[in-house]
Amino acid sequence: MATEASLSRWEPTAKWESRYREVRDAAARSFAEKGYLGASLKDVADRLGIRAASLYYYLPSKDAALAAVCEHGITSFIDNLRQIIESNQPAVDKVRAVIANQLSPLRKDPDGDYVRVFLRHRHELSESARKQMVELAREFQALVETVFAEGVANGEFRPALHPQRAMLALLGLCNSVIGARSMPHGVTIDDLIDEYCEIFVTGIRDVRADRLSTKPQPHTKARPDVKRRA
Repeated sequence: MATEASLSRWEPTAKWESRYREVRDAAARSFAEKGYLGASLKDVADRLGIRAASLYYYLPSKDAALAAVCEHGITSFIDNLRQIIESNQPAVDKVRAVIANQLSPLRKDPDGDYVRVFLRHRHELSESARKQMVELAREFQALVETVFAEGVANGEFRPALHPQRAMLALLGLCNSVIGARSMPHGVTIDDLIDEYCEIFVTGIRDVRADRLSTKPQPHTKARPDVKRRA
């Protein structure tokens, strides 16, 4: 005989899960294009060709839609970062993996919109949902910081490197591209990953200039003073 608890318990079906992802994708696109305040659930429904009332079966409110988009926009990063940290690869390779992880949403639409919405609109969530996003953001930043801290500890990075500042620099560099909603002309994601990794690993100074500045200058013999004839 079924108990009251078993009757009240509901588990999503594969069909529901698939439709839920479509609804969440549409919300991510709408919020990224129009902003959270500018978009409405009707905009989300119109993208799917359904009535707005049908959305409540998946996302009961606009705030719930924003929370779902923001959460998805950060949790996949966190899962990937844990795997990067637990790997046995050198710290330099981990930095490259972190950069690739940060820019990878730009490879596929609407993955980039999830991150854009998280970066721009998470402060517009209700207080309880906003606190949850703050905790997720802190966890994410701490994981990136760990990569730099490990590199300093094992001697791969310079001792004076400040892990927290390095983390902020890396995220700021990557997030500026994600927030732009467009790639620089003629540049691919892999180009950016390579260039950003090069900036963080070797910097921007041309080592050839260092070699030239330290190269011994040819010795020139001083000319003796010649007194002018009166």
